[in-house]
Amino acid sequence: MASDTYHWLRDGYGPHTPPPGEETFTDVHIRHLRQAMCSRVKVIQFTKAQESFNGADWELWIHNRSKGVGFRIQAKRESVQGQYGFGYWLDERQAYQCDLLIHDAQATGCIPVYLLYNHESWSVRKDVAASLCGHTAPDHSHHGCSLLSAHHVQEQLFRKALGDSRRISHVQLRRISAPWNQVLCDLKDKSDAPHSRGTLMLKAIQERAEAMERSGWATLQKVDRGKFASPSHACGGTPEASVGSWLGDEPTDEVRESVLRPLPVRVLRLLEANPLRPPEPEIPTRAVVMYDVSDAEQTMNNFVGCVRY
Repeated sequence: MASDTYHWLRDGYGPHTPPPGEETFTDVHIRHLRQAMCSRVKVIQFTKAQESFNGADWELWIHNRSKGVGFRIQAKRESVQGQYGFGYWLDERQAYQCDLLIHDAQATGCIPVYLLYNHESWSVRKDVAASLCGHTAPDHSHHGCSLLSAHHVQEQLFRKALGDSRRISHVQLRRISAPWNQVLCDLKDKSDAPHSRGTLMLKAIQERAEAMERSGWATLQKVDRGKFASPSHACGGTPEASVGSWLGDEPTDEVRESVLRPLPVRVLRLLEANPLRPPEPEIPTRAVVMYDVSDAEQTMNNFVGCVRY
């Protein structure tokens, strides 16, 4: 999916304009996940109106039916000039989309991330690469989809709002991001016994996600935020969307062993819900994708997944 995104954008910004939009990419990716992973993936989709007042496109939960890690995702497509809409302001909420993404992620127990759709490749930083899997494509097309901690974006929005910077560095943020297949790699550990319900696989994914969250949070701590609760607040908007991390009230740079978290009650309900008649989401979103890593060896389609080239 990342490779398709990479080539579609390069093609769309070349002789065959225009490239697909963010919503098209998201819809296609969700459909591909559902079709490729068969019974391992359940998708609950909601109406567009339910997404209009929040800061995220969709949620992704990777779980073993009782525990898991969730991502609150906002998609951004790279423009032909190499920029993204990181500074998007929602007049209805008087807040930056980034602040709302982080606020709603906290309310839903998710890690707030941007999913970047890219047409350029870059060298992943060594400190980031050390926590990732080694799966790459020979033409660098695995850079087509990358994940970025929303805190990295929030840090730059804070600096801009407080006058420390005049603009957002899109190139820097793209280079901080990590190819999503290398974060979400579901390669089964040989020592992960069948009765373990994919625990080692799930822990590996959570550890990579926590490293991404920790990096963004550490960057944000370098900003003197003063009395302001968020960049939106600093720009005269609502203080509703305040600063906070999925790691806890006082996350540190110390890397600890990942402890898998129980799935929220609302996610457990969605796992049992009829996709055609789902319960109303507590926090509006476009779709919730739930990816089951338990019993993976019985249901995995051998022709898809994270491929080592």
